Amino acid sequence: MKGLEDVISLDSTHWFLDERGWQFKDQYKDSLYGVPYLKELYLKANPKYEDCVTVPVLWDKKTETIVNNESTEIIRILNTTFDKFIPNKAGLNLYPQHLQVEIDSVNEWIYETVNNGIYKAGFATSQTAYEDAVYPLFQPLDRLEAMLSRSDYLVSNTLTETDIRL
Repeated sequence: MKGLEDVISLDSTHWFLDERGWQFKDQYKDSLYGVPYLKELYLKANPKYEDCVTVPVLWDKKTETIVNNESTEIIRILNTTFDKFIPNKAGLNLYPQHLQVEIDSVNEWIYETVNNGIYKAGFATSQTAYEDAVYPLFQPLDRLEAMLSRSDYLVSNTLTETDIRL
């Protein structure tokens, strides 16, 4: 979308999260160091790291460290930081100043209701917990369907980070 493929490489972890964490296996490879687990990159950045290992991760190849591991912040970093490397797409701003309040508002309720709702349902450890998490998802999904029936985009009929996040 922004044309960053020649500036930033992309590696994906395997979809299955095991007791050792996110892993690189099968067709999912760490192209930089060949490590089998994402935790090894966290430890490369900080040998004393003991917190949760999460995805996504924005890695700086030159300094060999994690720049960021929070998806919203990474989207915002990628939105404009590398524009000088992609002059043909530098004008595409997914978080324009005049829409930031509306973008933040829609992002907040989608995160709280849809993203967290899916997470809670997906990690439910009982049928009751699953039902308690999944049924409340239908209201925000209906709201999104109504919004998208009127426009191809969620905010101001233009492509924004809200569309990417969803």
